[in-house]
Amino acid sequence: MGAKIITLSKVYSKLLDNSRDVYVYLPPSYDEEVNCRYPVLYAQDGGHMFASDAMGDSWEMHRTAERLSREGRMKEVIIVAVSSISDQRASEYFHEHSDLREAFHASCKGELYERFLIEELKPMIDGRFRTLADREHTALIGSSAGGLVSYHIAFRRPDVFGQVAILSPFLVHTVVNEQGGGANSLEPIREQEIYRSYPVKPPAMRVWVDIGGAEGMIMPRHVRVFADELIEAGFKPGDDLMFLLDESAGHSQVDWARRLHSPLLYLFGETGRPRSLRLEARKQVGLRGTGVRLHPKVTYDTGFEMNLLSAEYTVDHPEVLEAGSDGRIVPLTEGAAEVTVRYKGLTGSASFEVIPELSDHVRVEISVTVPPTTPADAQIHAGFEIPKVQEGFYQGSFLLPRDLAFDVKVSRGFGFHERRETSRRFDTSEPVCLHFIVEEWEDDPSENAE
Repeated sequence: MGAKIITLSKVYSKLLDNSRDVYVYLPPSYDEEVNCRYPVLYAQDGGHMFASDAMGDSWEMHRTAERLSREGRMKEVIIVAVSSISDQRASEYFHEHSDLREAFHASCKGELYERFLIEELKPMIDGRFRTLADREHTALIGSSAGGLVSYHIAFRRPDVFGQVAILSPFLVHTVVNEQGGGANSLEPIREQEIYRSYPVKPPAMRVWVDIGGAEGMIMPRHVRVFADELIEAGFKPGDDLMFLLDESAGHSQVDWARRLHSPLLYLFGETGRPRSLRLEARKQVGLRGTGVRLHPKVTYDTGFEMNLLSAEYTVDHPEVLEAGSDGRIVPLTEGAAEVTVRYKGLTGSASFEVIPELSDHVRVEISVTVPPTTPADAQIHAGFEIPKVQEGFYQGSFLLPRDLAFDVKVSRGFGFHERRETSRRFDTSEPVCLHFIVEEWEDDPSENAE
């Protein structure tokens, strides 16, 4: 009969005292193979897994899973897409952590949400559908804060969940300071870790973690530090830990949908054979200032992609720089050198120039003109908050870490973006001055609005 998606409307949680819709995807063979049981993937922000809505695009997770299954690359799975409740999302996706309440003005209900999944929802799913209910066949997936809560739940309850896919996790809360009056002495940004570390690897846990290269203040270096912590806890890169840096990806449903095949293949399928190896990074390295970390990317014949967290590097001029097995470039003297990486018969290389200094931060100036429909008390964001100068005009000067990339639409609060076909892209590879004109907001009345 083919695959189908069943809506469980207004599933009530006694623990949270609220209700939400839960969408259950049953694979094509479900009604035919009546004696077959299936692995289960629990997905956060479930309203985006199978369909678009006013708050964003869809991951089209069911279509990717069906394609991979049809190609024989992945097992058929049941997907349980658990909707988030917009005004409760921040609370439910945050486990208790020092300073979180003050930073986000929200209570931390992550422990209760965890119990809802395990004590209320999972028994319902296992009782109604033919699941493989053991931990080995039960996984979590989520992005951003949904990735954070998936990580915490999996590591707190490895007796229930044996696998987790953590996409673009919101691990560090950053506060960007406007540099009024040219006060370069101010701290450029303040960073606050909002995740718990688990120094001991849960038994038989498998983890996928990734990050886009254009996610702004959700930075690749934060996620790389997180991956390094997992390695220190006992995870083995390329085995029970997979890492991907999707260089051009932003922080959106569309970006997560585009790379979804890789975590699905890792969790439930076969990754295939390595086909190519690519090494790309900033070409200049300073003896002082901004460093470089290498993330060689391996592409497989299945389309699966991952980056090497540990590799074998050689340098043609070792007196100029060194390359550690963890990808850290250590500049030694001014000059040029080529770094080569090898992995399973494949090679990739990149050339670097060592210069005296490359500052850690660059100045970014942004101004935004907004339409008359903008509320007077609106907070305007273009990757971070832009201060209000006068009615209809916002402007700020900021010191940001070098080599961030942003893929954004101007917003005036969560879920309220400018009406625009394409996002705005800019980076902090060098100082930049930008001016954005917002023609209208998505929620403005418009003859052209759908």
